[in-house]
Amino acid sequence: MVDKKQIPIQLDAETKAALDKHQKVSGSKSYKQAIANLLGIDTTKPKAKKTKGVYKEHKGVPASIIDAAILRCWELERIRDKSRAEIIHSVKEALEKPYPTGTTWASLYPRWYKESLDDYINDRLQSLKRKGFIVNKSKGIWFMKWSTITQDEEKFLRFLMEVHEPHKQLNIPVILRDR
Repeated sequence: MVDKKQIPIQLDAETKAALDKHQKVSGSKSYKQAIANLLGIDTTKPKAKKTKGVYKEHKGVPASIIDAAILRCWELERIRDKSRAEIIHSVKEALEKPYPTGTTWASLYPRWYKESLDDYINDRLQSLKRKGFIVNKSKGIWFMKWSTITQDEEKFLRFLMEVHEPHKQLNIPVILRDR
């Protein structure tokens, strides 16, 4: 930022008193602001924009599909804790499972699948934890109470993973309400 050159000025007592009065009335914080106000010059600096967290644009399997695959990890063994590695393995199996047309989620997003899947699963685990679906019992160990999901929600998760054909235009913003 370039500072403007400042030039000193001399004022007599009467002018200084008038400037002091105007400064108080106008709420100016300095003589510079008071004079600028009198002359109609805008001295306000634009506020710096606060930047929110910078997120990479997601270019892979929709979050709803990953969430459904994660939650279905406990479908057969409802009371057992799962390690992060077991969850990742289970999600990969679900994404590689071919549908009747031969399409898989992994084949739709091959580069993302190879480069970003593990990190994205970690993000989704944290999201599901915040939403109240799963609990992080200890580092890398996850648990889910199936009582948090209704039978209709369970059917919907199964529909997403077994019946709904993979395609890139799928947009499901929220699959289940927060708990």
